[in-house]
Amino acid sequence: MATLNLCIDIGNTSTKAALFKDGEEVNYWKPFSADIFKELTSDQSVSILVSKTGENEELEALLGEKDYLTSKTNLPLKLDYNTPQTLGPDRIATAAGVLAIDKENPWVVIDLGTCLTLDLVANGAFQGGLISPGVQMRFKAMHEFTAALPLVEMDFNTVFPGKSTQESLQVGVCQSIMHEIMGYITMLNKGYSYLNVMDCSSLALNFDKDLKNEIFARPKLVLYGLNYILEQNAN
Repeated sequence: MATLNLCIDIGNTSTKAALFKDGEEVNYWKPFSADIFKELTSDQSVSILVSKTGENEELEALLGEKDYLTSKTNLPLKLDYNTPQTLGPDRIATAAGVLAIDKENPWVVIDLGTCLTLDLVANGAFQGGLISPGVQMRFKAMHEFTAALPLVEMDFNTVFPGKSTQESLQVGVCQSIMHEIMGYITMLNKGYSYLNVMDCSSLALNFDKDLKNEIFARPKLVLYGLNYILEQNAN
């Protein structure tokens, strides 16, 4: 009998889900709703694992406590983290997702969404990382905490020096985020001879062409990581 895994990512801005059959993605939903969940689970056996970083009350009313990914879930990786109980399930899932691709070499996992996270996965373990404000959070902070700065749209194509206040804000947020990311990759390259870079952001990031690292882009990495965890627990 085919194994069906339903993996759900309840994020800050939307709820996404994917159905996997024998390791392959067979369906994907964005947004994913309680009605779709009821339809999927009404007449078939489905293994469920959920990453919850946001809210979806209608869907959550249908889920059980055991459906949620936590640091206490049986994981295919170690958590080298001083406060694993506070570690976001999305960060755990992406760490599992990169190990499913390459267990031998270290990874830096980038996720630019509501917040920017960069995480190091090495030696079969989540080693920790950083959390900083995301694009919209930075723009809103400058607008709301000053009297004169406008709220502008993001533009990763505007480069230094900004020729207007709007451009200066765009450079200050978008280009600074890229310099932040590139700076940490450069730092990690000094400690690791071969470092993979995984970008699971919803935004398309433009990395420096001189970067020596192999770069992967997987916007659905949380879902694939959840599926990998379910597969490992089924074996």
